[in-house]
Amino acid sequence: MLVTRNVMRFLAVSTLGLAVVLLAGGGPVQAQSRQETLIIARNIDDYVTNDVHRTYEYTSQILDTAAYDTLVTVDAPDFTKIQPRLAASWTVSPDGTTYTFKIRPGVKFTSGNPLTANDVRFSLRRLKNLKDNPSFFMDPVKDIQVVDDLTIRIVLNAPDASFLAALAAVPCGVADSKVVMAKGGTDADDAKDKDKATEWLNNQSEGSGPYKLVSFTKNVEAVLERNAGYWGKKPYFAKVIFKHVPTGTTQREMVERGDADVAHDFDVDIVAKITQGPKIKILEGLSMNQVYVGVTNSAEMSKELADKRVRQAVAYAIDYDGIIKGIVRGAGERPSTMIPLGILGGDKSLARKRDVAKAKQLLTEAGYPNGVELKLTYWTAPLLGVASEPLAAKLQADLAQAGIKVTLDPKERSVAIAEYRAGKIQLMLASWSPDYLDPDPYADAFYGAGPVPKRVKYSNPKVNDIIATAKKEQDPKKREALYMEMNKIALEDVPEIMLVQPKNFVGLNPAIKGYAIHPIWWVTVANLSR
Repeated sequence: MLVTRNVMRFLAVSTLGLAVVLLAGGGPVQAQSRQETLIIARNIDDYVTNDVHRTYEYTSQILDTAAYDTLVTVDAPDFTKIQPRLAASWTVSPDGTTYTFKIRPGVKFTSGNPLTANDVRFSLRRLKNLKDNPSFFMDPVKDIQVVDDLTIRIVLNAPDASFLAALAAVPCGVADSKVVMAKGGTDADDAKDKDKATEWLNNQSEGSGPYKLVSFTKNVEAVLERNAGYWGKKPYFAKVIFKHVPTGTTQREMVERGDADVAHDFDVDIVAKITQGPKIKILEGLSMNQVYVGVTNSAEMSKELADKRVRQAVAYAIDYDGIIKGIVRGAGERPSTMIPLGILGGDKSLARKRDVAKAKQLLTEAGYPNGVELKLTYWTAPLLGVASEPLAAKLQADLAQAGIKVTLDPKERSVAIAEYRAGKIQLMLASWSPDYLDPDPYADAFYGAGPVPKRVKYSNPKVNDIIATAKKEQDPKKREALYMEMNKIALEDVPEIMLVQPKNFVGLNPAIKGYAIHPIWWVTVANLSR
């Protein structure tokens, strides 16, 4: 029998509609549930685990922040403000070492078990003792004490003004200790070897958040269902489905057809091709990611770059405006240093402007009137959405105008990172994404005792003192002043050169309301409605 193209199209659409209804949790009698089903198209191949105390990748953080509550949170519109979540209130001792939290009464896990201070203690100790990727969040902690069922006291080894922001991180989520222990979990000192709960937690959550993870199939989909017993405001969507769709182009088509409500993997090329209208709109938000150049200070790697005048010459030679306007097509900003805009100490008033004449003068003063030859290493994959190859070529051309001849050294990502971590580079084009939203981890990572100073062989005792003082300082204004002082020294020393803080893009069905791009976990799904 002949079937017309229109009939075939009708059958295809009808089948897709039925599939969505079934995904939403039932048969045809529940057809109206598509209204309350949110479908997010996203590349979810970054999956490693959904165990909240091991989670470190983007997709699992989206899932776990929906399924588990933390004591505090940091959310739109102000990412500098610590907001209450499980903690109804808290106090900090005058010496900055003891944090006491009052937990909301009446909170229950999805199992029905009441959430108490014992669950908080178990969760934070398990995070620490699993010794997995995110365990460093508990490094400042000396002791965790249960005062009563709804009061928890956390004692630090030393004052740490960034600790509240760290507690907002997804891996600090509170899990149902009774269920997790029943599934082989433990918070004991030997949890790294003895804990057996991860396999269970990879496929279902045991938290108190607005949603519960009910199924997960690697590189296929993840499904969240609304927690009927949630203590807070009832989320609009009864079900949230993350569909594994590897490419942004296909995600765009799904949103435009109505097969998905949200698309996550958009870059500037995709955005440039979209005409916004009744089928799709583009939402943009400034990430807390950084694309930068690491600059060795080591005479062993480069006698020229060991002279900070040469490092400064490199920094003055770069056409920053050209990178923003050309390479990322306006989809980014440029902070002064490695502390991003949007958090305390993030500033662009000090940002260096291009000055080729100044670059040549500095080279002459350093004894290189005829210029220098350097090597720029980079990985060929995109740098958090920024194309690496054209950016490297742009840097090569910019520096050539100042008499700095750059040899490009492209490598596979794993190889380039290994060389960078071993300190075997001269100039390194790289990227960084945040662990939590406080200036301290950025300052330490790039200018203090963290990994990047080791890679570029940088150390400045005065900067180390400023970072240590800022870490203890409880007054935000005084902290900000300290980070601004650090920024000025960093611009003088040039251990790294900040290039761009890129924007993130999301494609939306225009009917979706309440979406704000989160720099850590992309979206707080409980805030969304249709």
